[in-house]
Amino acid sequence: MNLPWLPETKFLLVERERLLFLRLRRGLNGRDRVFERKEYACSCTEDLKRAVVSLKSDYPPRLDDLLLLGLPLELFTIVHFTLPLAAAENLEDAVGYELMRHVPHDLKGFHWHYRCQEEDGRLTVSVTLAPKNRIAEYLAIFSASGFNLSAVFPGLFFIAWMVRNPGLYLGAAGGRREMVLFDGHTVTFQARESFVAGGDSDNFLAHNLPLAENRGLSFNQVFLWGEAASLGDDLQALRPALELREMTQLPENLRLEWSAFPYSIDLISPDILRRRRLWFKLEVAAALFLLAAIIGMPVSALVGKQRHLHKLEKKLAVVRLEADKLSGLRKQNQALIQYFETLSEQVHEQSVTIDILKELTELIPQDTWLRSLAIRGRKIYLSGTSSSATSVVKALEDSPLFKEVHFDSPVVKKGNVETFKIIVDLE
Repeated sequence: MNLPWLPETKFLLVERERLLFLRLRRGLNGRDRVFERKEYACSCTEDLKRAVVSLKSDYPPRLDDLLLLGLPLELFTIVHFTLPLAAAENLEDAVGYELMRHVPHDLKGFHWHYRCQEEDGRLTVSVTLAPKNRIAEYLAIFSASGFNLSAVFPGLFFIAWMVRNPGLYLGAAGGRREMVLFDGHTVTFQARESFVAGGDSDNFLAHNLPLAENRGLSFNQVFLWGEAASLGDDLQALRPALELREMTQLPENLRLEWSAFPYSIDLISPDILRRRRLWFKLEVAAALFLLAAIIGMPVSALVGKQRHLHKLEKKLAVVRLEADKLSGLRKQNQALIQYFETLSEQVHEQSVTIDILKELTELIPQDTWLRSLAIRGRKIYLSGTSSSATSVVKALEDSPLFKEVHFDSPVVKKGNVETFKIIVDLE
């Protein structure tokens, strides 16, 4: 049960025509309940900025709140793949290396988070990615009003996760339509479409309904979220047997289980957030303890229990001492986190160098000898001899890791051997 001064869980869903705000409270039965909700109209970026300013005025943000931001599905990419069990020893590097095969861009340009579990003797990995340049505007709008966002996630995925009923979920807003097939635990199919306002929805439904049905999950319910209710007539015409359920709000009682939600991207480390909440609760406990001691002072004087009050004061001193120790530990933990982050970056750079050497070893022709190799920033400098320097350039150009391959100086030919110097840019 949430107390008014304790951190809260708050959801912010950004849709085409509105910003939906939800405050959750944990009940005695362990289920979460929406005890307050509000909508703010927003049809453009400027409207969203004004809505966030109004939200800040109505519900001032607090540092330790769990603030979760839902964004349109088009901003996210979901990647699934498997790894051998041996990859668990260095899982993060293994996942990053495998992602390079699935995402044709530098991973530094993405916010991403992965979940992993063992299935049938292999590691099944699900990765949620969002390009930094596309969500930066949203993050900046909320950050400017003091909202320290904890995570971002695809909005329609969250709707399905909250309802928990297997079926097809449709969302529509302005010039965007979204479709998600949910089996009760995970999303097995997704589709999205941007179109000119007033466009025909038949094409979107007619094209994607068969694809969803071919995923092997039999469904007879379709949940229409928000403006997707306008697709009801088209759905009935295409699939008369489907049961349609219109939804404009989430249910009052929810089974959140946020830590198990597989499609969020953490913007703040969960460990840091847990430590913040623990520290906040310790401060509240110390304040309550002090208040109890103050109230108990005149009472103890009246009933002759001054000795009991002294015991309370000693316990309070112990609590303060422990709180000071925890404060010091928190600072030490933060320094360790920064150290390990720096170490992780160094290890990552080293793994990139190993990948480059491996790629060069496989690409360089058998009749080619390298005399020197230097990596400086995003450039590689090669010199050596070959029966055909041009074949070396062509082999490097064919690699997805390299670009802008060119000679650094004229090729010198002596007999059947050509001496070359080549400069290569990394992708």
